[in-house]
Parts: sequence; structure tokens; C-alpha cells
Amino acid sequence: MRNRDVAVIGAGPAGIAAAIQLKRSGVTPLVIEGNEVGGLLRSANLVENYPGFPEGIGGKELAERFGAHLASLGLDVRHDEVLRLDRAGPVWELATRDGEERARFVIAATGTKPKQLRDIEMEGDAARRVYYDVVPLANMRGKRIAIIGAGDAAFDYALRLSGHNTVEIVNRGNTFRCLSLLFERCRRSGAVSYLEGTAVNKIVGAEDRVVLHCTAGGGMAESRIDADYVLAAIGREPALGFMGNLSGGETAGLPGNLAGGLTAGLHAGEGLFLAGDVRNGTFRQTAICVGDGVRAAMEVCERLGGDT
Repeated sequence: MRNRDVAVIGAGPAGIAAAIQLKRSGVTPLVIEGNEVGGLLRSANLVENYPGFPEGIGGKELAERFGAHLASLGLDVRHDEVLRLDRAGPVWELATRDGEERARFVIAATGTKPKQLRDIEMEGDAARRVYYDVVPLANMRGKRIAIIGAGDAAFDYALRLSGHNTVEIVNRGNTFRCLSLLFERCRRSGAVSYLEGTAVNKIVGAEDRVVLHCTAGGGMAESRIDADYVLAAIGREPALGFMGNLSGGETAGLPGNLAGGLTAGLHAGEGLFLAGDVRNGTFRQTAICVGDGVRAAMEVCERLGGDT
């Protein structure tokens, strides 16, 4: 078990920004990422509000640039998963799949995980054709994809997939919740259709496709939608499973000012910081995550300087 000054959990925009700032300050952190570098940013079709890219930039490309920045500073990312985080006296113990680590300070930039379709019945092998992330579907061609949801993610995913597929967005409500510009782009695409006031009750696997059984008009009218795949975009929640021993399961019962608000420090002097989407609710933006990561790193360095 190695002793380190700082561990950064997660290599999305917040974790990457934190690691870069730490390195600039003379601190080389341990960076752990369970998936690909870039996090949820890799799912974005186009990032249009990150300064310096007036024409916008694809989420995957921006994530790759962030990763290249890390590499240019000699910062390695350990592709591992943190299973448990415990307080052990003056340090934090991180239990991972590859072993255990200790750190005086931890920046948790673990982002969010998608909410599951718990209220929709699945029959046959339907579950294997239901996805919660657009990346596995990004290279599909000539498919019909049903997207359940009506927020920014649903419409952004539709735009990304519509270049080579036909997409139907299914909204159980009567109003869309995305930016108007995303709605208009989907409307003009010619490959995206939008169905509102339609609740999906059951998804049935049928040979090489799925059938969505729906009701509309307050449950009075029944309909079916045939699709090759289903993509659920019904919201996200903080990815804090590794903190279950501290929080009683996700975020309930967290000590200090993490309870409810999920702000920056766990408790004064305890050395755990949350940065990025994991603490920001619906405010999931790359620029916010980057700022969070830099601030967390600066606070850590301030604490480290005070301890020397």
C-alpha cells in the first residue's frame, strides 16, 4: 500500500483539470479512472459553450485533447476502479480492483451514472438491446433507434445518431425539456421524429429487434414502436457507490456539508473534495467541471502548503 499526497478519482473534465492544476503546483497525483479518459464528455455530440471553440467541438475530440494534455505533463491514468473509500486516521484508504492506496487528500470527480428504466417491464431478451450510453451505438449504420427521454441528452444523442440511422424520440410528457436549438436541429434533420405524450410500458425482445408497447392520451390509446435498439436518457445520479460505507448507500447520510448539497469538502480538515458532475445536479457542463477541478486542486495545495 503506497502513501500519496493526493488521489484523484475519475478522469473526466473535472478530474483532468484537477490533475493538471496539481501538477502545475508541483504535486503529482494518483489518477484513477474506471473507463475511458474524458468521462461523459465522450458522449456529447457537439460542445458549443466551451471557450476557445467558436464553431463548437465534438465531445470525443475535446476529451482526446484533454487526455493529450494530461499525457504531455507526464501524468499517467491508472485504469482501475475504486471499490471502497475509508477514513483511516489522518489518511484515506482506497480499495481498488488492483490493490490498495493511501492518500492524505482525495478529489472525487466520479461524475454521474444513468438512471435505469425500472418502471418499464422487459420481456424476452429486450434488456440486451437497451442502452444507457450513446457511445456503444455511435458506429451503428442503417438502424432504427428509439430514444426514451426529452432532455438535452436525448436530443443531443439523437443528433449524433441521426447521421446514419433513423431515430425516434419518445417523450411521456407533453413538453420537451431540451434547449430549443437542439429541438430545432432534430426537427430539421429529416432522420429524427419526435413523439410526445407517449408512455413506454413494456419492451419486448423479438428476434433481432425490440417492440415498445406504449400508451397515449392518458392511457386510452395503445401503440407499438419497432426498433433495433433502445437508448434511455431519463436522467442521471451521482456515482458515489464507492462511498457507501460513509454514506449508507449513495448520498443519504453524508457527514458535513456533503449531505444534500454535495458541495466541495466533506468536512473541514478531513481532506475529501467532490468536483464536477458528481456534485452539481443538473448543471452538467464541461466548463463548470473544469472550474470545479481547478478549485479543488488549489484548495488541496493550500492545505498541503499549510501542513509543511
